[in-house]
Amino acid sequence: MKFLILSFLSFSSLIGRSQELTISGTIHHTTLEGGCWYLEGDGGKRYELTGDTGIVQPLRMDGQHVVVRAMPAKGMASICMMGEIVRVLQRIDTVRYPIDLPIWPMTIDGKVYRTKSGVWYVKTSSGQRYEFKIAPEKKYRHAGALFHQRVRVLLDKKSNKDKMDGVILSGSKPIQITKQKTYDPR
Repeated sequence: MKFLILSFLSFSSLIGRSQELTISGTIHHTTLEGGCWYLEGDGGKRYELTGDTGIVQPLRMDGQHVVVRAMPAKGMASICMMGEIVRVLQRIDTVRYPIDLPIWPMTIDGKVYRTKSGVWYVKTSSGQRYEFKIAPEKKYRHAGALFHQRVRVLLDKKSNKDKMDGVILSGSKPIQITKQKTYDPR
């Protein structure tokens, strides 16, 4: 009999845990119905957050990215009706890093070389090395070829294989710089 009770309790706790959700998204505020807060998941689905005010209240910052552990709040109704109502159990802290890497148009003047592993790069007279993301044009595919182009460069040493100073993103095709149109008062 004890075995049946323990197995039932463990099974019922598994059912409760299987309904838990981990939701990642951005908190938004709307002026609808006097002001409503909702979490827009990274997939686009919206959730209204309920639960302990000590957990939910700190989440209410417009534009804040959060990850929460929650359960569906069945049988609950809302004035706002912005999305599925969930009861927040816990906030999971996350660290988000910026994803905008520094890409800079610049003129590179140097000689083209190739590493033993087959990576083409330009070495400038000051010793800086810039790796080609894609193989350069045929006319530059020999050691010592002179290279003088204005190209887009990703200035991140971690983004290339051989710890060079940057990655030439636009191959060897020059960037066309358009002049700004002057104001015509007609």
